[in-house]
Amino acid sequence: FLFFFFYASHFTVNALFFNDNTMHKIYIDSGSFNLNYQIPQIVLKRIISTLLFLAASAFLWAQEPATYLSPWKQGYMDIHHIATGQGDCTFIVCPDGTTFLIDAGDNGLPEGSKHWFRRVPDDSEPTGEWLCRYIRHFSPDSSKIDYALLTHFHADHMGSLKGAVPGEHGYLRSGITYVGDEIPFGTLVDRDWPFYNFPSRENILRESPLFDEYRKFIDYQRGAGMDMQKFTVGVNDQFVLKHAPRRYRRSFEVRNLVGNARVWTGKGQGTAVMYQGDSTLFDENQPSCGIRIRYGRFTYYNCGDLSGMNFWRYKCQERDFETPVSEVCGRITVMKCDHHAATDVVNENLMRAASPEAFIVLGGHREHPYKPTMERMTNRSIYPDERDYYITTDCSKEDLGPELWSYFKPAGHIVVRVSPGGKKYRIYSLDVYSGDYRILYASPLKTIRQ
Repeated sequence: FLFFFFYASHFTVNALFFNDNTMHKIYIDSGSFNLNYQIPQIVLKRIISTLLFLAASAFLWAQEPATYLSPWKQGYMDIHHIATGQGDCTFIVCPDGTTFLIDAGDNGLPEGSKHWFRRVPDDSEPTGEWLCRYIRHFSPDSSKIDYALLTHFHADHMGSLKGAVPGEHGYLRSGITYVGDEIPFGTLVDRDWPFYNFPSRENILRESPLFDEYRKFIDYQRGAGMDMQKFTVGVNDQFVLKHAPRRYRRSFEVRNLVGNARVWTGKGQGTAVMYQGDSTLFDENQPSCGIRIRYGRFTYYNCGDLSGMNFWRYKCQERDFETPVSEVCGRITVMKCDHHAATDVVNENLMRAASPEAFIVLGGHREHPYKPTMERMTNRSIYPDERDYYITTDCSKEDLGPELWSYFKPAGHIVVRVSPGGKKYRIYSLDVYSGDYRILYASPLKTIRQ
């Protein structure tokens, strides 16, 4: 189209403005300075045609994109929320090409169950294989992943024994151990390495059947060169750009907001404890790690399965960790909903403080999102701004009902593409089932609210 437009504009300019072969004069008069310059007709025609061509290029960029997502380019940031129906996995390509994986879940339920969703696109491959295929397709360097963050030790974030397959290095592969075995991690960060005693070792083992295999994975991969770290709450230098850090040093930051029931205070690297009672009553969601990524004016929130309010199902009734986070996270452009927007999250304090422009739900259960949570997320009395809603599967379509479900864009792999400089972004939904990740939906190019 641009090729055609260039030549069409060339002939249009010629027909409208030029009828002879004379020289065209340009006069610039600013009082004491006077310029009288003659430009040949062919030069002037080319200048005008080029300007029209550039204007058309800018216009096309602002329109709906093509059938497939174009490859990542330097200066852009792509945030991929990968749909498998089996848990969370977010793959990020930072502005300089640094790659960052957050979780890689596998519930091990390929056919689903009464409440849990099936594996997508199908059960012909392990969940980890579908994750690896997606990452290899969109990564600028499919030979490695620079950083991986495991937010907490639940199957839908780290993998399961049910979904595990044998490996060649002495551990079973599922979720995070499958992906890390296929595409090596430069650095792996989790919430409690190396002692794994918060709130207690018994708590972790009770809620994480894959944990022993995960430890074997760590031991082998460290021997192969992987760096292993404990998540440090409050810092902004644990996840740094690897390839061009100086170019983006003023515009890009990953801030560790929360983890192990501690929260950043908003000052320096200070932290504060968020509970007073018995931490051994915690479930594994409560100590989730969470980050905020800032790129220019764009901000992205991902805090695993952090809890936000008490709920009768849970043993511990000291669960509101979202409110302390809301006091330091600031305005958020795109929010990956805590705990899949289930029963106990996305509270009013967080919504009001963050005022997200878009919510993303990684769905794998009929209560992802929970109906009252979705009603709260769509409530314009909490904050009045426009907002959009995205989801990776249609797991909750029946439970939500047609009115609430209608808020969502088409379900699929959800990709946030942030433009260079972090002032604009677009969100895509990609087809899970086609095999070639074609675009199902693309938002308008949005300018981030001040």
